[in-house]
Parts: sequence; structure tokens; C-alpha cells
Amino acid sequence: MMDVLQRISDELDKWKRVGMTAAMWWRDDDAAEPCVDLDRLIRLSDEHAVPCGLATIPTRSGEPLGKVVSRAQYIWIIQHGYAHKNHAPSGAGAWELGLHRPKSAVLDDLRKGMLTLSRLFNDRFVPVVVPPWNKMDSELIPSLSDMGFLGVSASYKRHRSTSPAGIRVADAHCDVLSWKKKQAVFSGVEHCVTDIVEHLKDKRTGSVDSDEPTCVLTHHLEMDEAAWDFMEKLLSVTSAHCALQWVSPADIWNCNQTNTRQAV
Repeated sequence: MMDVLQRISDELDKWKRVGMTAAMWWRDDDAAEPCVDLDRLIRLSDEHAVPCGLATIPTRSGEPLGKVVSRAQYIWIIQHGYAHKNHAPSGAGAWELGLHRPKSAVLDDLRKGMLTLSRLFNDRFVPVVVPPWNKMDSELIPSLSDMGFLGVSASYKRHRSTSPAGIRVADAHCDVLSWKKKQAVFSGVEHCVTDIVEHLKDKRTGSVDSDEPTCVLTHHLEMDEAAWDFMEKLLSVTSAHCALQWVSPADIWNCNQTNTRQAV
């Protein structure tokens, strides 16, 4: 594995030679309740001093998770939809944030979710929407800023529409899991490293937005030992490199909690 991970170090060496620093961030989806897998994620984050943005489901979260997060130095909360519930008809795929119901109802759910997470997590909450199943109808996005949201994070597409003013997009570029028939397995070292290196190279050469941090996506509830082992080694290799900085959701979205609460 370390031989393959060396490709990331080699790419970061190129950043160093041109006097640039690469930014990466860690997103983990489907947080709701304290559990042994979340404890493992927090220990990994603490060990390497790497922040993690927990995409948290508002209707499934409560005070127990709030207490765990308040004691975790590097954990931030972002909003994973509202209830992680599919509202699309059969055959249309899974959508919570689609227009299969009135737009006002979808936005109202997001507003209620923001209030819930703001109350539970206070300044650890960064008002960013992570759509369940990484899908969100584009008609919803222009309304987000007025509601107090600062951004969106879904799955990365090299060619995407320009986001409206006030909304910053920071997508996931490497999913460490591969989903087949609702069964999650590790995507493989080669696959993950390729995704990371390609985005880093594209940023360095100016092919894509150089300000968008490269994101590694995990799902603590679904990860097998191979996925955990990869994350351990990835954080070890990258956190020691002088040309890379792991950033938090608060860093990415320049979070101003006072303004957010006023908007809500």
C-alpha cells in the first residue's frame, strides 16, 4: 500500500517545488448517534490532528451526539439533508432533495434541519448542505444563501454549473467505498490514490478550481478493515508533508456563526 501512496507524496513534492500548498478535507456521511465506529473515527482524527466534517442527519441526531462532538477537538458538523428519506417515485432513484414534492416543503425541511443542528452543536455546526445520495435539484440551490447556508458538498463532477453568489461548492473527490447492490466495500488503494492525485494535479496545473480542497469521503458505519487501514495510512503520509494542509469545514466556508443564526 505504501508504494501506491507514494504517488500522493510525489505529487505534493511537485506542489512544494513551485511554492504551493495543497488543501484537503475529510467528509464522513450519515452521522446520527454515538457508536464504536464513530469513536474510531474520532481517535483517528485526534491521532493525526486532522479535522473531519461529519455530515449529520438532523432528525436522527440528539443530545448524545452533541456531547460526543463537544469533546472531540477536530470534529465539525455539516447538514446531511433532513431525514435521509427517499421521496422519489419507484424507478426514479433515491432523492430527498429533489422536486418530487413541493419546493417549499423541501426548503422547509432544510430550514428545520439547520435549526436542529445549530441548537445541538452550536459553533461546531457549519451550515453546509450535503445531499443524501449526493443528489440535489439545482433549482433549490439559489434559495440556500437566503436561508443562511454557506455551501453545498456532493460528489465531484469535473464540469458543473457555476454556483450562485454566497454558495461555495466543495465536493467529494475520492469515496473510499464502492457501493454495489447496497453493499459497501473498500474501493481499493489504487482507485482512491488515483482519484486524489488526479484532482491534486488538475489543481496544480490550473485545469480546475485551485481553491477547491480535495475531499476524501468516508462512511464510518459502513467501513471494512481495509478502508480503515487506508485512512490510517493516508492521514499518516499526508499530514507529515509540508506542502499539504488538512482544512476543516469552518476553514473552507469561512464560517461566521453569528450571521448564520441571524439568517435562520
